[in-house]
Amino acid sequence: MKRKSLSLISLLLAGMLTLTACGGGGQKENTLPPDEGKDAQQGEQTQVPDGMVDTAQFKKDGPYTIGFSNISVVNTFRMQMVRELEAAAEDAGVTLYTTDAGGDTSKQVSDIQDLMARGIDALLVAPGSTTVTNAVTKKAIDQNIPVIVFNSEVDDVNAFTSYVGTDAVEFGYVMGKWLVNELDGKGNIIVLDGMAGAGVGEMRHQGLQKALDELPDGGKNINILATYYADWAYDKGKQATEQALAAYPEIDGVWSQGGAMTQGALEAFQAAGRALVPMTGEDSNGFLKAWKAAQGDGFKAIAASDACWVGRVALDSALSALAGEPLEKYNYIPVPTITDADIDQYVRPEYSDSYWCNTKLPKEVADQYYLE
Repeated sequence: MKRKSLSLISLLLAGMLTLTACGGGGQKENTLPPDEGKDAQQGEQTQVPDGMVDTAQFKKDGPYTIGFSNISVVNTFRMQMVRELEAAAEDAGVTLYTTDAGGDTSKQVSDIQDLMARGIDALLVAPGSTTVTNAVTKKAIDQNIPVIVFNSEVDDVNAFTSYVGTDAVEFGYVMGKWLVNELDGKGNIIVLDGMAGAGVGEMRHQGLQKALDELPDGGKNINILATYYADWAYDKGKQATEQALAAYPEIDGVWSQGGAMTQGALEAFQAAGRALVPMTGEDSNGFLKAWKAAQGDGFKAIAASDACWVGRVALDSALSALAGEPLEKYNYIPVPTITDADIDQYVRPEYSDSYWCNTKLPKEVADQYYLE
């Protein structure tokens, strides 16, 4: 079986400004549950480094069949995330079964049960809830199927073998820190959050609050005029910003946790004839193209990245578990950022707005889906 190395270090994109995880909020203590690190065959404690998980119980020979339970492909990011994973599976020579729960957490549970019934060797889960899938993934582990959770966390450490993803608190903090620095610690801002109740959105907002709390005045001189849930969507981000522009004559900055929302916010400012203000966003190509076009008007921004290739790292973790190699319990990918200084390295004028620029997608695959 051909296995392609997908180590975390080699995946970090050269030239990106990578910030060290802050250690708060989304970070977890390196305390493993009692059953982690135990050799299932010998019943003896296996010595592994602190924060690592012993995977000897999962070791088996290939070729491998891996199941992927996805909560949804509700937006362009998640669509590209799946395409990146599919390309990685092909590179690694494994058989990949993929399910899509369409946003229904109950269906995701039944999807996982179906994947287990198909005799998978490992399970990848991009969950829609921090709790709903925990019972069924525990059953998978009991059946010696390693479970790699990625993209969004769950709250039971016994319900997965390893987690892979960006620290959502650090994600929000990186953008918040940049914005308050641009505003010299004072001014009126609006906040564009993701979906109400979504754990990743709440954690990103915690990162903004952390950046405010670190200011000498505790953030008292940053006035949050309004917070809108815009579902990480272009149209809702634009609509929310239009409402804010109508209601508030002085807006000095926009903290947005989504690229498409920020693209909508920028266009709302332009349509209203209002002076452009610093904005935060993500590495969606639509936002980067709009940002690049507005640089001549003095527009400043930053794009944090929740890497589309996180599924590649998750797949590599599953293969490592099947090889019996120790895994990090929490494998946080540092938050890369795109700034005014390096936007030209990432924006792709020839691709559609739905392309995400921090990618490991092969060019022939990207051309197939995103060339305009």
